[in-house]
Amino acid sequence: MNKKVTIVKTPFPAIAIDNFMSPELLRAAAVSFPHVNWEHWYRYDGIDSLKVGTRDRMRITVPALKALDHIATHFSPSEYFDFKINEFPDFEYYAGGMHMLPQNGFLGMHIDANVHGGNQIWKREYSVVMCISEEYDASFDLLIHNGKEHNSIPYKFNRLMAFKCSENSWHGVPDPITAGLTRKTLAIFYWSKLNKNSNLKEKRVRSLFRHDLYLSKK
Repeated sequence: MNKKVTIVKTPFPAIAIDNFMSPELLRAAAVSFPHVNWEHWYRYDGIDSLKVGTRDRMRITVPALKALDHIATHFSPSEYFDFKINEFPDFEYYAGGMHMLPQNGFLGMHIDANVHGGNQIWKREYSVVMCISEEYDASFDLLIHNGKEHNSIPYKFNRLMAFKCSENSWHGVPDPITAGLTRKTLAIFYWSKLNKNSNLKEKRVRSLFRHDLYLSKK
């Protein structure tokens, strides 16, 4: 299987890698997702988002965990981005892991937490998302924005999307997911250890949302 890499420079550094890994494993991961009403989902339900996700390694299904561990051990952001960072993945998948937007679900434009909620000496460097739904449309696409310019990264099965986190790396899936479809992804976050040279004005353990950046994909 030949990987295809697409480099995105605007509005901020991002990449998309097609055919990243075994489609059979991703298919097994996708069908292992519990129903949206599963009692162990962490629910995001408000004006900022309508989605469900896992919060740590404990609740991730076996196929999804195998896929996540493969990505975390086979994808190195430093191979694709020109930043001198000693980054590392979080194998507990805190706030990452299995993410799902059901029909009519959405994720508002936001920047990610800049420090780890369970270990605040870790600084967020990269967000990585693997697309695992085989049925999808344009409502699944990731919008990216730096406050002035915008772009999008289309969703595609077995496409790994990654971007450099910053105070201007706004992103989201703001349009409601099409009826009858479910957007499933696997999320992995890469971190560095904070030090005296870290350019961090204030610590933030939650995402920050903006509603004035909405741009419809339709």
